[in-house]
Amino acid sequence: MQNILKVTVSLAAAALLTACTTAPQTQRDVYQKVLLQNQKQVQANSEASSEGGAVQDAPHIAAAGDDALALRATPSPEHVAEVYHWVHTHGSAEIEARLRTELVDTTRRLYTPEDGVSVKFLGADTVLYWSAKTGQVRRGTWDIQEGKFGPQICESFYGDAVCLNTAEQLSGVGVIDTRPGDVFGLARGLRPRLNDEALPSWP
Repeated sequence: MQNILKVTVSLAAAALLTACTTAPQTQRDVYQKVLLQNQKQVQANSEASSEGGAVQDAPHIAAAGDDALALRATPSPEHVAEVYHWVHTHGSAEIEARLRTELVDTTRRLYTPEDGVSVKFLGADTVLYWSAKTGQVRRGTWDIQEGKFGPQICESFYGDAVCLNTAEQLSGVGVIDTRPGDVFGLARGLRPRLNDEALPSWP
């Protein structure tokens, strides 16, 4: 069983690196780092568990149970490669239209090793972000700006702006699941409640 797990994780890592070779290095670093860290953590925990040893949390894992969340928030290498290819073979108007169609007026439950569990609602021109770590809701604005690799969503919170990776946004890197509308009522100042899976429960 242990050898099978090692081979499975190794093949998954190899598939990821192969699938992303068509993407510019600057756009795939974060995704590769997150996925490979998560795979290493899952492998280490599985090996320790099968050998009867204690399961250790790596520094980038915030709490027990996050292995499952990390895997749920990790799209397949094939899907990521497909989106990267689409972004780099389509024009700005098409990319912007897809960003607006797929992301605007949606609520996403998110997980990343750095930020833990969070919820984001992207409205017509506002972005609302709730973090399980702080329990607070941040309100910001967003727009689409032309970047090095085409249109990208840029968010601004309290004067600090950050532009997001378009291919990662469209492929769902870090996204557990999505529903239309402001499901949790973040715009009304409401805050999600965590369920037994350490995830905000959909109303």
